[in-house]
Amino acid sequence: MRQGIEANVGPVSRLLLLDGNSLGYRAFFALPTDMATASGQVTNAVFGFTSMVVNLLANQAPDAVVVAFDRQEPTFRHKALPTYKANRDKTPDILVQQMGLIRQVSEALGFTVLEMPGYEADDLLATVATTAAAQQWEVVVVTGDRDAYQLVEDPWIKVLYNRRGVSDYVLYDEEGILERTGVRPSDYPAFAALRGDPSDNLPGVPGVGEKTAARLINQYGSIENLLDHLEDLRPKLADSLACHRGDVISNMAAIPLVRDVPLELDLNALGLQAADPEAVRQLFGFLEFRSLYSRLSQVLGWNQASTAEQGEDGLVDLVAKVERFASPSQVCSAISSCAKSTSVAVQGSWSAQPGRSTLLGLAILDESKAGGADVPEAIWVDERQVLEPSVAGSLGELFASVTVDGHHLKELIRSLGSLGIDLAVVGMDTAVAGYLVEPSDTSYRLDEMLERFCATRFPSQKPKTPGVLDLQDDESDEAEIAAQQAAAVAKLGPALRAALEERAQLSLYEDIERPLITVLAKMELLGIRIDRPALEALVAELGAEASELDKTIQDLAGTPFKVGSTPQLREILYNKLGLAPQRRTKTGYSTDAASLERLRGQHPIIEAILRWREVEKLRSTFGVGLLAEIAPDGRIHASFNQTVARTGRLSSDQPNLHNIPVRTEDGRRFRRAFVPSDDYSLLVADYDQIELRVIAHLSGDPGLVEAFAEGRDVHAATAARVFSVPEDQVTPQMRSKAKMVSYGLAYGMEAYGLSRRLGVPIQEAEAMLTAYFEAFPRVRSYMDQTVDLARKRGYTETPFGRRRPIPELASNNYRLRQAGERQAMNAGIQGLAADLFKVALVQLDGRLAQGPARLVLQVHDEVLVEVPTGTEEEFADLVSQVMVGAADLSVPLSVHVAWGSSWEAAKA
Repeated sequence: MRQGIEANVGPVSRLLLLDGNSLGYRAFFALPTDMATASGQVTNAVFGFTSMVVNLLANQAPDAVVVAFDRQEPTFRHKALPTYKANRDKTPDILVQQMGLIRQVSEALGFTVLEMPGYEADDLLATVATTAAAQQWEVVVVTGDRDAYQLVEDPWIKVLYNRRGVSDYVLYDEEGILERTGVRPSDYPAFAALRGDPSDNLPGVPGVGEKTAARLINQYGSIENLLDHLEDLRPKLADSLACHRGDVISNMAAIPLVRDVPLELDLNALGLQAADPEAVRQLFGFLEFRSLYSRLSQVLGWNQASTAEQGEDGLVDLVAKVERFASPSQVCSAISSCAKSTSVAVQGSWSAQPGRSTLLGLAILDESKAGGADVPEAIWVDERQVLEPSVAGSLGELFASVTVDGHHLKELIRSLGSLGIDLAVVGMDTAVAGYLVEPSDTSYRLDEMLERFCATRFPSQKPKTPGVLDLQDDESDEAEIAAQQAAAVAKLGPALRAALEERAQLSLYEDIERPLITVLAKMELLGIRIDRPALEALVAELGAEASELDKTIQDLAGTPFKVGSTPQLREILYNKLGLAPQRRTKTGYSTDAASLERLRGQHPIIEAILRWREVEKLRSTFGVGLLAEIAPDGRIHASFNQTVARTGRLSSDQPNLHNIPVRTEDGRRFRRAFVPSDDYSLLVADYDQIELRVIAHLSGDPGLVEAFAEGRDVHAATAARVFSVPEDQVTPQMRSKAKMVSYGLAYGMEAYGLSRRLGVPIQEAEAMLTAYFEAFPRVRSYMDQTVDLARKRGYTETPFGRRRPIPELASNNYRLRQAGERQAMNAGIQGLAADLFKVALVQLDGRLAQGPARLVLQVHDEVLVEVPTGTEEEFADLVSQVMVGAADLSVPLSVHVAWGSSWEAAKA
């Protein structure tokens, strides 16, 4: 029996113990800090914690939950060891603010909340766990702190360890701790005392890593016995242990958890208290956690039908039916009946990733019949039926005659296009519309949007993967789920249209984003051809250089080691070679690129390591990565992301072709592998200085406008003004610095960032910025006015109506407000540049629609077009004309157009 806690003598129960500070901290740094309510309350930590809790309640089914929190006062460890946790940065204010909300959520859900002066949350959990385990309760401790490993020596206790983020957990029993650390849980404090814990400022013994610590403890059994037998060890290890004996003994006093904290707690009273659904709903409503409330309600079995009537945040079930057909003729008849409508909602179902895996079928809902009193009914066309020529023909006729609404329609267009079925008329894509209405969202999940805009929820299964539509699990029916989703699109579409109209964004959707869906789908479907032999030769060449560099590094080190291993490299650089230690991290002195750059000149090994890293990254990340993405048709079919970047910019993945390196000669060589089809050339058109032209247009600064209008070298003109010299006396160095200042402003860079880029003292960078703004005062005025307007509105807005919310501007935290100001300056510039490029893509696709030229790739401000050999000049004129005419700015747009037998040849 532990002091202060009464025993539970009832049946075996399942107890969940949560380290509130640990989980809140993990959630805060895993999720973006721009997650905020409409009022500006940042919610990333409390959202992540609450999401974890809902999942734990569903997966662990506990009978009781205890949440423990640290207090501000020093604990007995701080008093015994003044350096304990002294290295930790001050907890961010926006996390401190949310810890109170995390506690409020815990209390609202009926959890027991513990805290006690002088003790850490770990000690409280250890005390409760030990007492409960003694009475044969099943105890699961949920934490991101490894000190909890020592509790697992009791077979009734397990640790659910949060490795990273909000969903990456591993459940450890005694054997799991042994496998993870190499020691039994009872020996964990001794193991950790040798290894140290940088996060708690508990120094370990140099030269003793986890493997060595485990070996020593397993061999000698205890710290005391180990320290008594130092003469048995090799001299270097013995000396290190002798020199750091005091640290080890101090660690042994701090690491063991207290298991008899005098808590006045009755285990019999720990059962989950009945939470008030209405109180929880109101709290979650304030936090704008409507989807989490829905998930929680399902887990706890609350009757939402009754709570839905209690306020505007209540949710009602979405009801839909699905009709299946046995024969192709029946399917064709049903499809033809939908053609009498003006619009249909369509939802696909895939075996894995939408658009990139097998299409299992699609649900089609006649929207003219979806708004009445009857339950909406969708027809289901399965995978086999889609492949029937008669059915494919009926689908093609339907999609040519009606408007098609959906969620992430690009993926469906891509899948149908590969089957020869053209989806011609895109209507409301609820994901893309949601992106315009709420660009701060991260996933645009259909279920969450349905709840937010329509106060309606799916009755059963929910998407497992954010941002995709595949709701399947082992027990679900893809036809029924797709029908529910089609019905959700039909219900959500009008609400989003109204939201777009209210924000004056309907034309942004109708004229730019909606037609862009089809343009991107066509580029994905066509892909870009790759010269595999050329790419393989480049990869082999880089591999050979990496191998030579590896050998050189081993020779310079004087001993073999794994160059890619951070611990081994740290040992070589700072212990064996004695180089100046750099920034300290949780695991030791840093060996990152910035640290190595500061070591240049101290030893020739540094140059070799930096070059090896560059070459190996090119080989593995880009070379091997690109080879793996080449499809059987010899082309790469990347996915273009329309709803990711908050500025409105496009991105790509699988592979990320926007990340093809262009800053180094080695990196640019990868572009030689991107080639046109036979009898075609690759035409590359690139906007010239688009961000700077946008700055000139938005600010109206006479100096910039004049330079662009007269076609002068704008960087030389800028340098002449910044450095107060005639334009013909501008040196290349001056021009380069002026260019960096100009582009830095386009991305919200301040003096510190500029000093790092230019390699100059921060005072010099500040002087350059001051000179720039003196030379172009309207730029400074524009930026100040942009920030002021964004602070009043809560968002920035481009001339095309694209908005970007910036809640950081209302933060009480100075650093966050500064970050918000940089975002506000950047968002308008990048947003308008994105709008211009999207307009150009849409118009260019329209001009090329009849062939034979075709868009194959978009990267940043470049577009790549395959054109028949011999027509290069004709299409160069057309492409340039379209891109220059994308918008009428106060400065002329300029496009550089070239062509060649590869991307590299065109750029050369």
